[in-house]
Amino acid sequence: MTALTMNVDDLPDDEFENAEDGAPRPWVPWIAGLTAAIAVFGAAWLALTLSGADRIREVQIEGMFERVPAAEIETAIEPFLDRSLANFDLDGTRAAIESIPWVSRARVERVWPDRLRLRIWERQPFAYWGDGELLDIAAERFRPEGQLPAGLPALSGPEGAETMVAETFRQLAARLAGSAFELVGLSRDRRGEWTARTVADVELRFGRNDPVLGLEVLLGPAQQALHERMPEVAYVDLRYTNGFSVGWRPTVPKAKSN
Repeated sequence: MTALTMNVDDLPDDEFENAEDGAPRPWVPWIAGLTAAIAVFGAAWLALTLSGADRIREVQIEGMFERVPAAEIETAIEPFLDRSLANFDLDGTRAAIESIPWVSRARVERVWPDRLRLRIWERQPFAYWGDGELLDIAAERFRPEGQLPAGLPALSGPEGAETMVAETFRQLAARLAGSAFELVGLSRDRRGEWTARTVADVELRFGRNDPVLGLEVLLGPAQQALHERMPEVAYVDLRYTNGFSVGWRPTVPKAKSN
């Protein structure tokens, strides 16, 4: 756990030089050390010193952060800080924090007499979704800025199908792990057709039925027949009652030697 606090005595003198009659400014418009605190995987703490007896004197931020940008947290909460604790907009602050793409949810609490506590839960990525989006482990879609994490399965489907596709992929991936048909992706189109893709870049066509129902054929006769020829297989069509068909990759002609 990493803890960082800053009191008024720690602030540079020039923060107060421009105030009238030598009085301190109504509030300090910056959040010292937040970037450093959140960059470390652990709980981040922030102390923000404000003037006035009825003002919030400290903001405490807690959470396990890897991808939540420090600058976005600062931007989200800054407009709400210049008010008393009694009149603080808890719901507005929570909504602003939860608008950050990598934030799953947030909790904002008053701690009397002069402290605010923020608890932030970061999203855990589960899969790529469509073009440029991600699914978290709760099957909620979000679109983060910047580079996407590597090594996730590729899922897609129509609006509202996120949970169904994610859960179906979990079931298929668990059953096919270690087989010749280990999965890296799954999609469901608007007609209800299911298509999966394997580590070996083989397309699995399940049709409109529950893909789990095709596992018996896939792990039985299909794997037995195709195990040694997987590099030649383009797709396996499982849209049959008691069987399957195979599409083969184009044969590359061998170069003739002189």
